[in-house]
Amino acid sequence: MTRTIALALCLAATTALAQRAGPFPLLAVPAAAAQAPAAAIQSTPVSATPAPSANSEEFTKAVYFGRKFFDMKDYPSAYDQFARADALQPDNPGVLYDMAVLLAKAGRYSEAQMKVDRYLQFFPSGAERPLVSRLQLDLGFQRELQKKRQADESYLELFNRGKFLYGKSDLDGALKQFQQAEQLRPNDDPAAVYNQGVVLEAMGELQKAAARLHRFAELESNSEAKAGLDQHLLTLESEIEDTKTKILCPFCGLRLPIGAAWCPRCWHGAYLTASPVWNSRPCLDGASATRVTYYADGRFAKNDALPCLFPGTMLDALRFSPKRQRNIQEARKAEGWTYSGDIIQGGSDRQGNQIKYVQGGGYLEKVISPVSGDILTFAAHATSDGIWLLDREDFILEGQRYLSRYTFDASNHIVQQQVEYQNAAACNHLIAMTADYTYANDAVSLVKIRGGYDGYAAEGSPHVDWDASVAYTYDASGRVVKEDLALNSLNKIYTQKPIGAYRGEISKVYIGMRARRPVENALRLGDLCGTSGTLLLGNMIDLRPFYAMSPNLVIQLPYGVTKAAVSFTYPESYKVR
Repeated sequence: MTRTIALALCLAATTALAQRAGPFPLLAVPAAAAQAPAAAIQSTPVSATPAPSANSEEFTKAVYFGRKFFDMKDYPSAYDQFARADALQPDNPGVLYDMAVLLAKAGRYSEAQMKVDRYLQFFPSGAERPLVSRLQLDLGFQRELQKKRQADESYLELFNRGKFLYGKSDLDGALKQFQQAEQLRPNDDPAAVYNQGVVLEAMGELQKAAARLHRFAELESNSEAKAGLDQHLLTLESEIEDTKTKILCPFCGLRLPIGAAWCPRCWHGAYLTASPVWNSRPCLDGASATRVTYYADGRFAKNDALPCLFPGTMLDALRFSPKRQRNIQEARKAEGWTYSGDIIQGGSDRQGNQIKYVQGGGYLEKVISPVSGDILTFAAHATSDGIWLLDREDFILEGQRYLSRYTFDASNHIVQQQVEYQNAAACNHLIAMTADYTYANDAVSLVKIRGGYDGYAAEGSPHVDWDASVAYTYDASGRVVKEDLALNSLNKIYTQKPIGAYRGEISKVYIGMRARRPVENALRLGDLCGTSGTLLLGNMIDLRPFYAMSPNLVIQLPYGVTKAAVSFTYPESYKVR
């Protein structure tokens, strides 16, 4: 399911969760996290009694002025007067107390505590002791309040930093910030827990996301804040189950049951995730795939190092995740493809060329190109477990159009594939091919392929037939270690003499050809039908329509090539299933 996760601007936004489609946004900083105002110091100055001395008049005056300024709420001036009085007569109990009160009102709590401590040191039973005790409680509260304020500031900084990093798509960084914020308020603030769930869901960590959202539901007491959460959790848990049972079509992003061979909405495939052959080219250290071809006389033709296909097994590469599905669909949309929900509908390129998909009740029935008029037709049937199997397909590869028909056994294995195509790139012959599959222990062990055609009267009504086989060898771990292709025979006979210019053309490619006699060395020469300048025209043995058989032998055999051997190596730990 495509998801877009937006940042919330305020906690009140959570009351609308039930009306939102898709995943939830981040919660904003809770109102409870706002900095609390400092509690007012309620204590008031007392009348300080001057000790008899020469400066008692000045002392009395300073105390009087201090009280007046206090009444006027001019606390700095009041403190200056009491400080002057303290200088005239140090450690006067009333002045010590009054200075402590004014320091506390100014937020200078440490200094106020020092004055209180000095008072208690010199006047443990002083007349102001009840007031001093109350002031000491206020100072203790202020210290606790200061600690809480510092914790709140740290929490706000972590929370806002997490939102910032989330907006920058730094999901790892955002998650770490919200986790640290939760540690400051482990049992009384659901917002940081909720946001962890949102970030984890965006990361594709669905099980961890669900656990965090369940924890949010335990902490959050506001039913409005939890509106829609239960439905979202049901969707999330359904997606968690799909990560275990579904794969994605890497072309259109449709969710498919594990075991589906093709995507029924675009017919890309084959996705044979359990097949050792389709898992034979992992992108891992110690893995390799090499294809070597040989001519009919045993001479070496070519060596190809095949590139890797998947970062591990095919199943792991295609396994469903919401993030992977979203990325696939967004990539297709950027290319001009359109969707109805998760089902692809067609597309157009920058030149305006359009492709229309005609979707039937359960699968893609036709692909239409309005500009060229080309139509590709498909037929399929569904199995009892909801997997669509392709009965007939038209497809075009490198300008060549093919028609394939498939037959399946009770285990949904391909047991036969019939292919027809008209080789317009050569002499326009209508060629038919058939592949028959044999299985052992649920893995393909042998494929026998035969093909041929009957040519045109003007070229001498040639009859061609050939047969080939592909054998598979597996190791003790069930991994394919070798594929051996052999073109066993190629027979060609002209049933009559070519007519006109064709006679000269055939004489060039098959020197000494005689009607009604097999062409000598046809296996070595190949199925040729004419020339175009210095270029030989003919029908290569075309294995490309049998793409479901193997990704390693989707090739055309050059003229005279009769053998291909594909060898594989794997790291010891690599397993197909």
